[in-house]
Amino acid sequence: MQIDLLKRTVSMNVGEVANFRQGARSDSSGYAPWRAKIGQKWHKTAEAHTLLITPDAKFEQSFKAHWQHHDWSFIIQGRIDQVIPEADGIVLREVKSIQQQLPCAEETLIELYPTYFAQTAIYKCLAHVLPEFSETSHRAELHCINIDSGVVQTIPIDDESCQRLFEQQLDALTQFLDQRRSNRVRLNEITIQPAFEELREGQAEVFEQLQSAGLQSQTVLLEAPTGFGKTGIVLEHALKQMQAGLYERCIYLTSKSTGQLETIRQLQAIAVNALNFMQMRNRNEHAIESAAHTCTGDRQCEDGLLENWRKADLHACDLFTNGTLTLERAQQIGAQTGVCPYTLTKSCLAFSEVWIGDLNYVFAPQSETVFQDVYGFDPQKTLLIVDEAHNLPDRAAAALSAELKATDFIFALEELRAAGAPRKLISIGNELSRFISSLKPGNVLSTNEAYEALDLCEDFAEQLQSASFDYGALPPFALDCIWSLPLLAECLAGQSHEWLFWSPNSGVLQATCLDASDWIASKLKTFSASVLMSATLSPIETFSQSVGIPKEAFSYVKGMAAWRENAYDIAIDLRVDTRLKRRSQYHETTARTVASLIQQSPGEPVAVFFASYQYAENIRTYLEAIHPELRVAMQPRGVNLAEQEGFIDSGLILADALFLILGSSYAEGVDKLGGKVRLLMIVGPALAEVNAIQTAKMDAHPSNQREVAFSDIYIQPAMRRIHQALGRIVRAPGHKARVLLHGRRFAEAAYHSQIAPEYSNTRRLKKDSDLDSWLNQP
Repeated sequence: MQIDLLKRTVSMNVGEVANFRQGARSDSSGYAPWRAKIGQKWHKTAEAHTLLITPDAKFEQSFKAHWQHHDWSFIIQGRIDQVIPEADGIVLREVKSIQQQLPCAEETLIELYPTYFAQTAIYKCLAHVLPEFSETSHRAELHCINIDSGVVQTIPIDDESCQRLFEQQLDALTQFLDQRRSNRVRLNEITIQPAFEELREGQAEVFEQLQSAGLQSQTVLLEAPTGFGKTGIVLEHALKQMQAGLYERCIYLTSKSTGQLETIRQLQAIAVNALNFMQMRNRNEHAIESAAHTCTGDRQCEDGLLENWRKADLHACDLFTNGTLTLERAQQIGAQTGVCPYTLTKSCLAFSEVWIGDLNYVFAPQSETVFQDVYGFDPQKTLLIVDEAHNLPDRAAAALSAELKATDFIFALEELRAAGAPRKLISIGNELSRFISSLKPGNVLSTNEAYEALDLCEDFAEQLQSASFDYGALPPFALDCIWSLPLLAECLAGQSHEWLFWSPNSGVLQATCLDASDWIASKLKTFSASVLMSATLSPIETFSQSVGIPKEAFSYVKGMAAWRENAYDIAIDLRVDTRLKRRSQYHETTARTVASLIQQSPGEPVAVFFASYQYAENIRTYLEAIHPELRVAMQPRGVNLAEQEGFIDSGLILADALFLILGSSYAEGVDKLGGKVRLLMIVGPALAEVNAIQTAKMDAHPSNQREVAFSDIYIQPAMRRIHQALGRIVRAPGHKARVLLHGRRFAEAAYHSQIAPEYSNTRRLKKDSDLDSWLNQP
């Protein structure tokens, strides 16, 4: 759909017109590929059958017509499935594969599949104004095929019904378009407040550079220290550009959900609640359990969706309060009306100028349709902002990766058997399951094993596409599992340097993406412009390669904060060795060191960052034995966004020490530590685990020097996590921090050379007295 709100013109396809709904829509992000594959199969079968009866029938014939409705001009185009000549005219036939058992009462089919009837009706109405149909009579019919049995039922649609269905859709669309236009007018009239009352040193220069860089390149890389004010600067820039008409919408993505809270605070301050925005959270965070609706975590949440929406007389544009629909409010409405809160949030996206969410909503195939399917969304009129962009390559690679667990697959095969699947399909599935179970954990597949896996996956996928069975009887998990096989086959058929095929655990086959740069670049190109920003993009050449952007295709903006230069007092603790094989020898020393730091910070917690939860747990155990009176707040696992923020709030008040994990949301997405924690300790660099993935990346590295490859694959990411953690502490002029880099590795040249300039003036502590001296200095 392409909309010109000022000229009141709309270009869209027939499917978009037919599928339009104000608010309540099915979740196509959970729309498995099996549905499209089965549909293609039955379309080909129907085409062959029609050709036998009417050899001069036409298929996939193009339609394009102009249509005026109220104040809006529509350009509607599409391809009708079949145009069939008959004695007194032609038949316009749409073919749809459905799961409903046939034959079925016409009224039931209309209720279950209203968009299919609307789509057929629209083609019939458009034919009236197209020259190629003007001199012949024509009628329309919907040709339904049951995907399990192939049983066919054809329903004719009369002229009056066609006109009524088309008018209903156009009426709903014009209401939506009028609301969008009102939002655009409101955006033009709002007063954009400055992100900062007084600009700090370096901020004015970044504002100017950002403006000029955006004119020079489609992609801008913005690097500035944590606390520089990147979020406020970029949001103010984005809103002014939107107000000037350069963009209709802004998407702001983060890799850590905690960072979204500060983004919302900044946005509300700049736009002063005059702007509609939505924070898109995942299904689990929306989940409720109530008498009216209980979330199941899958597409079953949509059962009764349209009926409940109509009964509650909901209108998405009316759900906004102070510029948004909060998660809590969506859950309240869901409990009252029976409409899934996740659906309520998605319905509001179409009426929002700013979307805030996770990287997955653009860069993960499983989630990207949440944004893509929003009516009126045009990436070519959208500015994309990616915060914490240093995490983008790894997150995108993880989203592209695929795996199959033998145990899950066995359960899915049993469901297939019960649903009447062919014996050959089950036999190939069992053979594949046995193959996966035979793989040795931790090993990379040999060439022969990779070919065998590919053959089995392709055989299963081929049989699955032609198999007939009761799809309606299969639970969602089984459908998702069996239809992950075609995706896994595509991965296995990919180039070897882009994928690693291995078994991370017993009974698991995994295709791990090693390089997502082409995928990231393809996504970025769809947007009008993009800003990728972080405090730790350097080295820029390495980062630009990891996101598939050649040097000539981006502009680089660097923000400098002179007030950070003397804000850190850094010491390297040479008394301990934090390497995995030796760290246990120094657990007591590490625990006593934490206690010493706490003693120097009365009334204010010490932040201690670890490489892993297990390491943190071990040190806490020692600390409790040595100093049971000390209160340690350990970073919790698996909590939602509100609970994460609550942990920091309570920890800053009640704890003597906060034990946090490098690379986590608390180390990279929490901004509340700035000015409230002045003493912190980094317990060793958090090097990636040595496994088949890292080994494959080392082997694929372009450098012939192992030291260079090791630095890029292991050391640089580890030091980047440390820089992110350090940046959370000094976030404004006047903030000071004393940092203990606990471990000998920090003094080694390979690691010390990666320490940023503002941290590199370090003191080295060789014995206990050196630590005491450093802690007690003024």
